[in-house]
Amino acid sequence: MKLYSLLLVFACMFFACNGQHSEAKKLQEKLQTTMKEHVPGTQATTKNGWTMSAKINGKEWSADAMMPPDPAGRIIGYYDKDYISFPYDVRDMVAGKNLKISDDWAVDYVTNNDGICGGTKGEVNITKVDADWAEGTFFFTVTHCLGDPNKNIKVTDGFFRISLKHTP
Repeated sequence: MKLYSLLLVFACMFFACNGQHSEAKKLQEKLQTTMKEHVPGTQATTKNGWTMSAKINGKEWSADAMMPPDPAGRIIGYYDKDYISFPYDVRDMVAGKNLKISDDWAVDYVTNNDGICGGTKGEVNITKVDADWAEGTFFFTVTHCLGDPNKNIKVTDGFFRISLKHTP
């Protein structure tokens, strides 16, 4: 989590101080690669196991790997160099619980095309929980991207399933 936070702070400082798009894109790619390489224990997604999917501006998106949420305190689904992430607390894994995305409980959408983006409007709804798995739905609107603060990205029809046992 510290590495993720440190890299995000560095990226924010870089984008704020340097308006050169190509340099920003190179740094962003290095940050994404570094973050993914330093995330231990990602799990391959399967139809009945770990999974995350959504529509991003109407286009289907499906994670090919996920990270167990305890190490980072986030539910993270990866597809190539892109990922969607939102806060995780096992105490929130209660069927019927609705979690409002806000400034204090924000989502991340990181993509090779749009950069490091965040959303503070939307919801995560926990739909099913048993001894082994938790499932939920989500939607959010990206309200800012570091490379383009006016970017408008809608993430809809989101679904995730995570293991509550967190074992590979």
